[in-house]
Amino acid sequence: MEKVENLDGPNGWLIDPHNKWAIHFDSKKSSDEKITTDFTIDMWGVVPNGKPMEFKSRRKATKKDSLKTWRQLISSNWVEFDFKKNKTA
Repeated sequence: MEKVENLDGPNGWLIDPHNKWAIHFDSKKSSDEKITTDFTIDMWGVVPNGKPMEFKSRRKATKKDSLKTWRQLISSNWVEFDFKKNKTA
């Protein structure tokens, strides 16, 4: 399921196998003249209805570190998840 190779960096949500934690990977291009990208990795607690609602922490990372973290989580049975498509009533 690893789609990272085709991306400029990991982007999206991963959820742990027990549906207790979710991590959001995001990259934003800078408005500087140089083409640089800032990567953030946010950790969220998942509430019983399956949504990431309890913000826990944020860290900035390089592209290399973001990819490394993404791959480690995927290899530990975390899965990609689109919370926008899977809203509950």
